[in-house]
Amino acid sequence: MTAARTRALRMRAQRLTTPARSLDELLRDVLAVQAQDTTAAGLAVRARTTGVAPADLRAALAGGAVVRTCAMRGAVHLLRREDAGPLVALLGPVNVARTRRRRLELGLDDELCARALDGLREVLVEPVPRHEVVRRLAEVGVVLDPTTEAPAYLLAYAANRGVVCAGEGTYRLVGDGSGDGFGDGREGRDARHGVAELVRRYLRAHGPATVEDFTAWSGLPAAEAARGFPVDELVEGEHGWQLPTADAPDLDGVVRLLGPFDTFLLGYRDRGLLLDPADEPFVRPGGGGPVPHVVVDGRVRGSWRRRDGRIVVEQFGHIPVSELDAEVESVLAWA
Repeated sequence: MTAARTRALRMRAQRLTTPARSLDELLRDVLAVQAQDTTAAGLAVRARTTGVAPADLRAALAGGAVVRTCAMRGAVHLLRREDAGPLVALLGPVNVARTRRRRLELGLDDELCARALDGLREVLVEPVPRHEVVRRLAEVGVVLDPTTEAPAYLLAYAANRGVVCAGEGTYRLVGDGSGDGFGDGREGRDARHGVAELVRRYLRAHGPATVEDFTAWSGLPAAEAARGFPVDELVEGEHGWQLPTADAPDLDGVVRLLGPFDTFLLGYRDRGLLLDPADEPFVRPGGGGPVPHVVVDGRVRGSWRRRDGRIVVEQFGHIPVSELDAEVESVLAWA
């Protein structure tokens, strides 16, 4: 399989060439949209849908059809409610274990965290912003220093335990806060079929991709990811594994303006097919998360930013002008 064909399949899998007609359709296919920044999450939704407006995203979050919570690698993602339960059950314990050392450094020992979960169940009677969560917890004896990372780490712990989730700037209980509020069964995370199903969903959204790509994206331990990889169901090619039904049209001048932290790049450990290593400093300055970037036929060809109500593009590869203009208009209209 050629590199161009792999890029076409990945663009199709991410709904960047065949936009979804609803938020539910999008998340059913791509599983998750990274959402620690709600503005960036909106840009990701915009690039992958048609006929969906910012108000639709806000309504889905407010109504609970879409959940904003910790999932892969402990990062915050947008998920369908029915997908959130299995993901939190599978990945939450991994994320909790990974961040325990930092919690202890912040004074969040296991006893305090347990008391905090009880406190959250008591005080989160409606969605409230983080500073209000901190204030209410203090009233029930769980005191957090708001000038440190302690509130963020405590709320991430609660999210990974399935007790809370985030809205647009607020936090609320999931169901009754019991940890099973998503209502779709929290089977043990060691069940191999749980990892295998996550691999299938990952390849539906990102394939072709390698075991190493999946491991980096999911945050699962490498041995567990490898054990659960259902290779007997998949097709292997030069650039990784894919579902046997995967197909996509060839690319010809497809332009997408993607926001920061977009899963198009973050979905892989090896991004060489999508981003020339020579251009990486322009897109990932200092080795951090990707800044807003321009993708042409599955390759990053520039970066962009807003300035004085306009979109300014820094180009380091060919970008078709008419297609770029259409994308700029779409980004400016998304508000």
